[in-house]
Amino acid sequence: MHGPEFQFLKSIDVLAGLDDHLIRFLASRLHKKGFKRGEHVFFQGDAVSQFYFLEMGRVEIYKSDVDGRKLTLWFIEPRGVFCLATLHSPTAFASARVVEDAMTYTIEKKELDAFVAQSGEIATRLVQCMSKKMATYSSMLEDMTFKGTTSRLARVLLEYQKKDQPSGATVCALSQGELAALVGSCREVVARSLKRLRDEGVVSSQPQSRLLVIEQPDRLKALCE
Repeated sequence: MHGPEFQFLKSIDVLAGLDDHLIRFLASRLHKKGFKRGEHVFFQGDAVSQFYFLEMGRVEIYKSDVDGRKLTLWFIEPRGVFCLATLHSPTAFASARVVEDAMTYTIEKKELDAFVAQSGEIATRLVQCMSKKMATYSSMLEDMTFKGTTSRLARVLLEYQKKDQPSGATVCALSQGELAALVGSCREVVARSLKRLRDEGVVSSQPQSRLLVIEQPDRLKALCE
């Protein structure tokens, strides 16, 4: 019989298909830790020695400056991982804040290093995972430098689109505040861009829900270019 940690790890994309003995090795070294909404897992500039697997909840990864300005880099969803890059730098390059009550599994850096040493495939997968995040970060910087608010908003809507199970519609479940943080603009400016997209029929709002329905994904893609 395999415990809940084993079954959880098997469900994570970056670990999918690995031999069971590798998953058991990792599962035996995990520690479970819960966080309440509004708590920080760590702050930008902290020394961090753990790698995180998110079992439930939602975590915001963001950067901020001394004046309190904030830019959300991405959100970690259940079965996501975070803090990989931080383990190979002196301090955290961003903060991690819990936006929905969360439960995590953690592993110490030395134990993660021992896990990676077990297989070259593991190392390759983790490098690919980190590379995807760095590509996202690079695209965000490019958008902030060269593109307007509506273009950046279109990219975020496409990146966070998903299927709504009850209706089957393609939606984005982010709030206006979360959209503004990801776009790198104030809420009022994002609200005006959303109104424009609604007026043009590119997106619509579900009654009694904060969900944005993506009506014309091709138009959003064109706005990103």
